[in-house]
Amino acid sequence: MSPSPTIDPAAALQLVINAASGRSAADAKGALIDSVLQAAGRRGELHFCQPAELSAVAQQATAKALATGTAVVAVGGDGTLNTVAQYAHAAGCPMGAVPQGTFNYFARTHGIPTDPAEAVRGLLGWAAQPVQVAAINQRLFLVNASMGLYTDLLEDREAYKARFGRSRWVAFWSACVTLLRAQRQLRLHIEQGIEARDVRTLVL
Repeated sequence: MSPSPTIDPAAALQLVINAASGRSAADAKGALIDSVLQAAGRRGELHFCQPAELSAVAQQATAKALATGTAVVAVGGDGTLNTVAQYAHAAGCPMGAVPQGTFNYFARTHGIPTDPAEAVRGLLGWAAQPVQVAAINQRLFLVNASMGLYTDLLEDREAYKARFGRSRWVAFWSACVTLLRAQRQLRLHIEQGIEARDVRTLVL
């Protein structure tokens, strides 16, 4: 097993903040995170981005974190964490998470507080721990990988959130609308080792 990466406490943590919920909300999160860091005598560089910019910003922040001996930190939901993890894993850069999504499956699995201030305080006293990841066609994922109905549910949920705001009720109603809509069936050819089979399914 590789040794745990060391973090230079004098270096600024590189925080990637998904501003999908609006810049004012993102600014408020950034100000809170910055105040927690300052109170602990630490520094952070905040990288705000819209979803379309997330991959590029995550790649840049990861490269800077690696060059300065610090960690890249994803601030957002599971999708944001997944994108940042893609670059952190490829670069061998330590990564932290400040969960700010609707469900926060990754955070709940690993006991990360969903309160942003508590999550940042936890990061500052961290000891790097390995977590389980998987990949399909070189695409990393932390929670799950899916095709078909489930991806439709997620895409519709994000569209509804952009229009009506982020809440569990919006997520619930968007799921109802998706399920009531006519669904397409997938035709898949699945190979595992020497075995192969063809399947028809709504979701994988």
